Amino acid sequence: MTARLAISVAMCSLLTLGTGCHQSKWPKRTPLSTETAAAINKLAEQNLIANELASSSFQGESWGIGAIPWNSTTLPLLSPDGQRIATSTGDTPSNAMRLALPGASVPEDAKIEIWEVLPSRSGIRLQNTINGSVLLTDSADDEGFLVESPRADGSRWIGKIDWRTGNLQWLVQDDHVNTMPSLGPRGRLAWCVRTQQEIEFSLAIRFQDEREFVLPVHEGEWLLPMWSDRSSRLSAWLLGEDGTLSIVSIDGESPDTLESSIKQALIMAGANRWDALRATANRSIVQGLQPSRFEEVIFYHPIRQRIAIWMPMAVNSDRIISLAAGSIDAVHDHEGNFLLTMPKGLHWQDLSHLSRIVRVDHVPLYARRTTDPMLPYVLLDPETNLVRLHGMRGASPPTQANQPRAEAVEQ
Repeated sequence: MTARLAISVAMCSLLTLGTGCHQSKWPKRTPLSTETAAAINKLAEQNLIANELASSSFQGESWGIGAIPWNSTTLPLLSPDGQRIATSTGDTPSNAMRLALPGASVPEDAKIEIWEVLPSRSGIRLQNTINGSVLLTDSADDEGFLVESPRADGSRWIGKIDWRTGNLQWLVQDDHVNTMPSLGPRGRLAWCVRTQQEIEFSLAIRFQDEREFVLPVHEGEWLLPMWSDRSSRLSAWLLGEDGTLSIVSIDGESPDTLESSIKQALIMAGANRWDALRATANRSIVQGLQPSRFEEVIFYHPIRQRIAIWMPMAVNSDRIISLAAGSIDAVHDHEGNFLLTMPKGLHWQDLSHLSRIVRVDHVPLYARRTTDPMLPYVLLDPETNLVRLHGMRGASPPTQANQPRAEAVEQ
């Protein structure tokens, strides 16, 4: 009886409120003005953008791996699986030596060390040391990485060092100055070459069938070639005698395709070799990683002073896309967006909405992708004489809720 009475009383109360027999004493609601509604909507949109960033931006956990020595020149180079890292130690080569300029002094004690990343987050260990005045390049694949060897007679050779054994195989070995090499797909190789008497570089290409082709420049020189990670296209910097600096993209499938689909984009005027070196200073060209979504060249723009992207096969192939102001390095995450190195930290930038930028870490780390699902990224934290290594793995983003919109009421 008590239970039924309680229910009856509750129902009567609801009925009384529903039929309006009992008058409400709530004060009359003040209508929103147009200005107030606009201010509320602006705040709601800002909150919505923040929620969208939180739900779509890169998120993940990081952990320390260890520290390796470094001579403050070329950044350490990783194998595609992230299990091995090559780093330059010993004497520091000058920029003139890196550009293979005539008369540049040969470093006497330049070395390369190969470090192995141990499984189960167990740290790192030194695997091999390569002596003999070899210079680390920015190019690698799953078999090994490229090095240069300045010779006492003024020539320069190009070799490939095996990641696992440390064995050195000479790929280009003659009395010319061979430099700035880049490994391409299926055994292709590109590099810059000149005789010891010349000053300007030509572009040399070795194809899959071992045929070689030299592409000279009559009014300038070629610098710093780079193979695509998704096709047989090859890009290189073209420095004209008039001081113009351009990027040129060609089809390196065979000698017959070199002139069939040439694309070119002017980057700046009043340039020299140092501008080309600045544009490519932090790049890492590793074959065997997940291909990029588009045919593209990522570089540091010397004039805009930020990372820029050129898409040679796009409809507007002369367009240069700028990323975040102040960015000095960029790699794609596994979703195709960008991880940017900036003076104020490591940031994430949305490829679809470039205005969406989120800081991932307060330290200006350099991100490197791998093919290992347990170690998708290795972060480089360079200091004066060493580079600290961190692992990073992405996490699932949170979900978001839709925001209601305020409406103004005419008074």
